Amino acid sequence: MRWFLRRRGVDLGTYVAPEPVAPAPVEQVVREGALIGESVVRLALRNRVIVDALRDRRDLDRSALAAVAARELENLADQEWESAERIRFRRDRAPVDNPFQDEAGLSADQLLESQRRENIHRSMSDAFAERATDEAALASIVERSREEAWAEIGDVLVERASDLAFVPHRDARYDAERDERMDTLVALDLTELALERGVEL
Repeated sequence: MRWFLRRRGVDLGTYVAPEPVAPAPVEQVVREGALIGESVVRLALRNRVIVDALRDRRDLDRSALAAVAARELENLADQEWESAERIRFRRDRAPVDNPFQDEAGLSADQLLESQRRENIHRSMSDAFAERATDEAALASIVERSREEAWAEIGDVLVERASDLAFVPHRDARYDAERDERMDTLVALDLTELALERGVEL
């Protein structure tokens, strides 16, 4: 006959529900959301700079990058506006809470939360749309993207420039390929980047 010892119960205490937390102000949510959106745009621009420099050997074009940033911000603005419209549409279709109806509707708290979420998305849309037409904001995004790209690939570009600059002796081939090497350096925009970072080439 086997005997089983019953385990003693573990006292986990009494559950106490946490105090309700007030939602963050709409202005704070919009401000933080705009920063997150800008970081996404900078990531796209940084990747563009890296591809242009390493693969396509293109010069840095700030105006083209600003145009890309504006389009990305406009896309974010459209997405936020569409989210606000979906919330409004669902709220308009939901029945109002009425004790004489069989189908449960939105409570007062749910109605307020739905309106708050719609307001957040519309405010985010306005924030992105405003940045998309702000030349100073676009220039700042482009510059930060360039700096982030340089931090990632700067060593590679400097090493490539050093390899191109090293010539043990001059001959006919060296002189013939000199123009091509100079075009490559200009295309990579190494002079400007190196001077700004204090790197000696």
